[in-house]
Amino acid sequence: MKYVITAVLSFCSFSAAVGAQEIGEAAQSGQLMVVYHWPCEDLEAGLTLLDEMNTYEGGASPIPYSAISAVHDDGALASIDVHSSQQAFEKAAAWQDADAEWQRIFAAMVDACGSADDLSFKSLRIR
Repeated sequence: MKYVITAVLSFCSFSAAVGAQEIGEAAQSGQLMVVYHWPCEDLEAGLTLLDEMNTYEGGASPIPYSAISAVHDDGALASIDVHSSQQAFEKAAAWQDADAEWQRIFAAMVDACGSADDLSFKSLRIR
C-alpha cells in the first residue's frame, strides 16, 4: 500500500508547467506513463497541493520524470507522469517514501481528498 501511495502521488513532477501536449510529444518508446485517479472531496485544494508536490519534485527528486495535474471526466484528481522506465518509476517511488517533505505534502492531500485507499493508477508502456 505504501508503494501504491508513493506512486500514486508521484503526482509528482519534474515540471508543474509541462502541458499535456508536451508530455505526449516527449513520450518515447520504452518509457512508462502512469495515470493516477483519486476521487477528491476538495478538488481545488487537491489540485493546489498536487501542483505544490509537482514543483517540489521538480527541484528535489534525484530521479527525473515529468508530471502534470489534471481532472478526470468523473471529476477525480489526476496526475499523468512519464518515467524513463519501470526501474526509474520504482526509484522515484522509493525516493518519495523516504522524503519527509514529499510525505508532508501527501498527508495534506489525504486531508483534502480523503482516504488514500481510493487512489489508483494505471501504467502504460510507450511503444
